[in-house]
Amino acid sequence: MVVVETSELTKVYASGDGIWGINIEVEKGDIFGFLGANGAGKTTAIRVLLGLLYPTAGKVRVLGEDPLKKAGILKRREIGYLPGELALYEECTGQELLDFFASSKGEDPKDRSRVMEAISFASSDLKRKVREYSRGMKQKLGIIITLQHRPRVVFMDEPTTGLDPLIQLEIYRLLQGYAADGGTVFMSSHNLAEVEKVCNRVAIIRQGKLIALEEVEELRRRRVYSIEFTMDKIPHPDQLERIGLKEANVLDGLIRGKISGDLDEFLRKLLKVGKVEDLNCSRGRLEDIFLEYYRLEEENTK
Repeated sequence: MVVVETSELTKVYASGDGIWGINIEVEKGDIFGFLGANGAGKTTAIRVLLGLLYPTAGKVRVLGEDPLKKAGILKRREIGYLPGELALYEECTGQELLDFFASSKGEDPKDRSRVMEAISFASSDLKRKVREYSRGMKQKLGIIITLQHRPRVVFMDEPTTGLDPLIQLEIYRLLQGYAADGGTVFMSSHNLAEVEKVCNRVAIIRQGKLIALEEVEELRRRRVYSIEFTMDKIPHPDQLERIGLKEANVLDGLIRGKISGDLDEFLRKLLKVGKVEDLNCSRGRLEDIFLEYYRLEEENTK
């Protein structure tokens, strides 16, 4: 079942900034990562999906409805939203805010206690005014507000901002459990490590244009590996390049370079070149793939 869908979605501001021709489909149970540098258009896309901005062109469907029409507006009670720049009523207590947002949805906050426990938010803190909260506590409160009514789909803009690594891991587990139970997550981020941990699909946006839409597993298969090794004799650089070693250099008998794709296949080819005496290989990051997409997109637009 498609939960979030855009067709040629375009939103152009008077400044000339915006997003152009975005086509995505997010299925039920997906944790969908929407990746891009700051200013790439991630927040604009989310605000159009929520019906907070009018698109300039194109179509949008969330839970099967146009978010700007009556049926789509009624669907909002089934949606959770965590904005990137979270603004809360500072003079309210945490309890008052949770109850206010629950009543505005008209839904029972049935998951409130479970979410609070998962992200280590103490019940006693709900009695304090929000102005007394740290940045991390405010972010936690925003996550509880977003998930407490067990929405069918959640939009999260940089959800782990200001949180320590242990709490980030708990949020990842929470979202994975939510998706496994049939919920859907649309999560914007510029953090590749975060996406690799939690998302199953990813879209990459650059300067308002979608440049990639992939399964995370497929991106992993495209990893770049850094490798260094010694051999009984030094092959010619052209020979190393032909078997897939990129950026090869040799210093004091140590051969260094990068490979992408199938590591086993490269090693089989290397052993045909000569005897490998020592080898060290480190797995690349998804960030390297992300930057490669950006580089290719820049070359294609020149």
